[in-house]
Amino acid sequence: MISPTLGEISLQDAAAVIARRAGSGQPDQYNVVIGTDSQNFDTTKVVVVIALHHVGHGGIFFYEVRHVRLIRNVGQKLYYETQLSLECAQRLVAIFDQMKRSGTFDYTKRLSLAIHIDAGPNGPSNQVIPELIGWVSSCGFQAVVKPDSFAACAIANRISK
Repeated sequence: MISPTLGEISLQDAAAVIARRAGSGQPDQYNVVIGTDSQNFDTTKVVVVIALHHVGHGGIFFYEVRHVRLIRNVGQKLYYETQLSLECAQRLVAIFDQMKRSGTFDYTKRLSLAIHIDAGPNGPSNQVIPELIGWVSSCGFQAVVKPDSFAACAIANRISK
């Protein structure tokens, strides 16, 4: 992962940063949101973002860039982006579960977690929104779509260009 603040770090280190920051705050002060966006060039450039939002005080984010075979179909891109967000969220939760078991950080009391989907009610992406929301929800995460999905449609979008 890459952090504009901390440079290149592992997902384990990103989780430790999140735990350190959120562990000192009040419950419901911090949100972890994960979102993905992609842009087509010679390949499809895909950016997965983990953002720690300190409500009312900004935040910090981490991202990962991948280049995959060109994906032209909008629906397929949205499914792939959502899949990568879910995989990242599951890896992050696994690290948080280890911290919880060891007694160092109980993320269930300190954080809310959500997946930001780069789809909205306007445009061709609106047809797949119910399926994507259902998929994310069935995996145990809150699903957020445009215009509120800033991790995908603002942070990841900016890095993917």
